[in-house]
Amino acid sequence: MVKILGLGPGHEDYIIPKVIKELEKSDYIVGFERAISSLKFLNSINDERFKRVKVLKEIIEFLKENKEKRISIVASGDPTFYGITNYICKNYEGEVSIVPGISSFQYLTCRVNKTWNDAFVGSMHGREENFIEVVKENKLSIWLTDKKNTPSQLSKRLIENSIECTIYVGENLSYEDENITIGNPKEICEKDYGDLSVIIIER
Repeated sequence: MVKILGLGPGHEDYIIPKVIKELEKSDYIVGFERAISSLKFLNSINDERFKRVKVLKEIIEFLKENKEKRISIVASGDPTFYGITNYICKNYEGEVSIVPGISSFQYLTCRVNKTWNDAFVGSMHGREENFIEVVKENKLSIWLTDKKNTPSQLSKRLIENSIECTIYVGENLSYEDENITIGNPKEICEKDYGDLSVIIIER
């Protein structure tokens, strides 16, 4: 049995108990370094059970080589929201079960007291979206960012299109060095932010 486990925004306080139970029962725990490093607090699991990968293909290869083992694949945030679930389900023919995690955007909306029931939620992380069109069509839009589509770069695009709004930028969410910045596009574009930030745009 293969489990895909969501680890939440990062800090151990936001990993749900069900995930920890599944981790403790696993023969192997597979994931990228960022995800596995957030499990340092689990003293009951020795390092030999962790399998660190650098590309998604390595996960599939490991699963095929260890079909008789209980394997947990760990992923930051919620694995069904622009996570690894699609790739695993398309490329692995065995049975897969998913345990959700708290997504980074859910965490940020709670920190800034915003409901997201009417918001557009999208990702610019390794993807291209109709960013400006979506912002214009939605009073509230939430975005995962990356090295290319940074909060600063996205703010510049808002300025170029004369869009007035308030932007909430969340960096290192749930960690001790968490930082949340609130400002208009001009204020936001003048600063540098972490590679994997989350932004909320409110018109």
